[in-house]
Amino acid sequence: MKRSLLAVTLLVAVIAPAVSTPAGARQRTVIEQLPPDIVDNNYVRNVEVVVADTATKKMAELETKAGEKRSEAGLAAYNPAAAPPSRDQYATLPFAAMMPYVMRDVTRKWGLTPERGGKPVDLRVTIENIKTANVGMAMLLSSADELSGEVAVIDAETQKQVGSFYVQVLNNHGGLAGMAMRGGGVREKLVEEFALESSRILTGSTKQDWKKRIKTTEQAGA
Repeated sequence: MKRSLLAVTLLVAVIAPAVSTPAGARQRTVIEQLPPDIVDNNYVRNVEVVVADTATKKMAELETKAGEKRSEAGLAAYNPAAAPPSRDQYATLPFAAMMPYVMRDVTRKWGLTPERGGKPVDLRVTIENIKTANVGMAMLLSSADELSGEVAVIDAETQKQVGSFYVQVLNNHGGLAGMAMRGGGVREKLVEEFALESSRILTGSTKQDWKKRIKTTEQAGA
């Protein structure tokens, strides 16, 4: 009986990693330090998205899926000149249109708003890698959703680059439970986390500062 119990215990220990919940790994590396007078004293005016050759194949697949979602929702083809879309439409937008909206949403949550003042900056984001988890591999061991790329920070007035950094968002998923918790909207979730890491650099902040900034922004009615 004891041997049987031990065998079951060992089996559970071996299987456990395969049914783990999602784990997020986010890394940001400063390449060119922002001037001190710009840190936490800026707001994002424009975001330009450039897709590197290394990401074009997977990006094309995701763009097709976004287009299908837009058709299923009964929405007209995306028109950049039209009024800004609601957040529930982000999943139906082309990546280069969706990412700027998410970046602005997140940075404003961090208190980087035109109303607060500061230096207007433009961001040029070069996406070097984007991928979604392989379901088969996730069930056996684990697989990951990934979004990584370099962000150039540009003075909106002079159009001179004043800083740059690299962000990698890597969300690992394992087993049935892990994939279930992953849910939908993977593309948008990756961009939101990418924007979160970018905000920490633009504000010079840490994770501990997040709740305080959110509370302040909400109280201000931003």
